[in-house]
Amino acid sequence: MNLLYIISPVTSFLLAFMLIPVFRKLAIHVGLVDKPNHRKVHSSPVPLVGGISIFVATTLALSMTFPSGYHILAFKNTFIATTILLIMGMLDDRFDLKASLKLAIQLLLAHFIYQQGISIESLHGLFGLYELEPWIQYVLTIVVIAGVVNAFNLMDGIDGLAAGLAIAGFAVFTWLAFLSRQYELAIIFLTNMGGLLAFLRFNLSKKQKVFMGDAGSLVFGFVLVVSGISLVQNTHNTEQIPMVAIGVLSVLLLPVFDALRVFRKRLKSGKSPFSADKTHLHHLMLSTGLKHKTAALTIVIFMTCIILLGYLSYQMAGLTVAIVAMFVFFYTITAVLQFNDKIKLWKNSIRKMEGSIERNITIDLPANR
Repeated sequence: MNLLYIISPVTSFLLAFMLIPVFRKLAIHVGLVDKPNHRKVHSSPVPLVGGISIFVATTLALSMTFPSGYHILAFKNTFIATTILLIMGMLDDRFDLKASLKLAIQLLLAHFIYQQGISIESLHGLFGLYELEPWIQYVLTIVVIAGVVNAFNLMDGIDGLAAGLAIAGFAVFTWLAFLSRQYELAIIFLTNMGGLLAFLRFNLSKKQKVFMGDAGSLVFGFVLVVSGISLVQNTHNTEQIPMVAIGVLSVLLLPVFDALRVFRKRLKSGKSPFSADKTHLHHLMLSTGLKHKTAALTIVIFMTCIILLGYLSYQMAGLTVAIVAMFVFFYTITAVLQFNDKIKLWKNSIRKMEGSIERNITIDLPANR
């Protein structure tokens, strides 16, 4: 079993490394590409096959490394839901599906997961709440799964960011799985990390660039939130539950906090919360002048700081204080970045005004003579 912790992620890495160039050519042929527009920085179409390649590589690696495929059958229902979400993401990447249809499918899949016995049964002391009523468990599980999936999808805006956040999340989840002796989950997390690392090689490339696409960001958001709920649920009433609960929460909070911040800002401006703009965390990072790779790495470090702060705060004052501390830290950083963005906009406005005044003076000069 110990060898699987090495063999499975290495196999996934090698398979993804071989599959991505093949899928890249197919994507260009069938038009599964991200086309440039005024909101994007790339000037030529980029294949959207990262998520598909990682999914196939991870599935093959797990099928080959788990003995006779027996153990992976325990996760067959989650695999079915993930496959459906992958197909929906592929169709969205190619045909741009309606937001209402995508949300409906996500809610149905969340309902399906709940029916398989995966649910949020307790808040473990958050705001003084513990065991929840069945109907609250259902509503909260559905909302959390759909919410995290969409929040993670919104983070996929610059090279390396979604993959970096997923790798960091799976790394924490792997440690939690070992801590709580959920060894099969640990293998699944490590295997996903192997595929993601191979994807980064191409995502950060200039000549062979590929994007993860909705097929990837939706799937990894789904896998993270569902496996996170499973980790907490499987350690319920054990001594590991405090560490597992705060670990899962701290991994998922960054994309959720950012999505809620952006939705609030859009609603306050009288816009639809789903309207496209450049107010996400990665946009604020780019406005400071950072390059894509540096901005993505900075956000991953930011996420790591939130995780560490969550653990320290929990140890000192409990779960509620930990959540508040992580939120205050996130709010402070984003407030500073938003202030920087406003200053940049003011400077650009002043430059335009100065340019307009200079042009008017130039036009008026011949007339005065």
